[in-house]
Amino acid sequence: MFILTQLSNFIGLRSFKHHKFLYCFSVVLVFLETCTTTGFNDNVNEGYITFDIAYTNNSGRSFPIQLLPKTIEMRFNRNYACYTLEDRVGLFSISNIIDLNKHENLTLIKVFDKKYVYRGFENGSPIFFKKSTPYEVILLPDTYRLAGILCKKANMTDSETKRSFDILYTTNIQINAINDNTPYKKIKGLLLQFGIQMKNLDMKLTAKKINQKEISDQEFAIPDGYKHISKNQMEEIINTLLP
Repeated sequence: MFILTQLSNFIGLRSFKHHKFLYCFSVVLVFLETCTTTGFNDNVNEGYITFDIAYTNNSGRSFPIQLLPKTIEMRFNRNYACYTLEDRVGLFSISNIIDLNKHENLTLIKVFDKKYVYRGFENGSPIFFKKSTPYEVILLPDTYRLAGILCKKANMTDSETKRSFDILYTTNIQINAINDNTPYKKIKGLLLQFGIQMKNLDMKLTAKKINQKEISDQEFAIPDGYKHISKNQMEEIINTLLP
């Protein structure tokens, strides 16, 4: 009887150890899978980034907040970057295409079936950035993980209003001179949490998803049907669209 009891305990112990091993192994697999699917990859050269938008002022209170865009999508490769803002019901879209080698930018806007493009030449400020004066910068030692990628922190101060705020950026996504014609030109890295202003809308962008994917230069070409207009005409259209 004693032998049977000991044998039973031994079998139970082996079973317990076996299940414990399987459990630990499963946890490791889940962790590795999570790291893979959530984008813990610090060497992204081209792909897509989706930013959440938070509206940080009240100037557009008369306009239904639910109709304002909730995300901005950015796509990029070694030669180009493009930010696209689209309303929630598909009535209009605004895109800013940046030629990273020529330091030029294109602003494309589509309103219903009307399509317009404005070409900003070298040193021209992208339409998404109303302010042109560079911010004063204090680089901070803090690091964070945002959308699965390692970020650094900096404190920015508006030299005109003296308003200060923090941003997050990464140096692990290499995009040449991405900030040169913006107020963030002193930041040598890709912005992943930062602010932009269009008309009276102050927007805070926070990266929520990064997808690495090969993107050809052809995707940044001006589509057919777009009419070239001046910067003043483009700004007038945007001022009419936005609250």
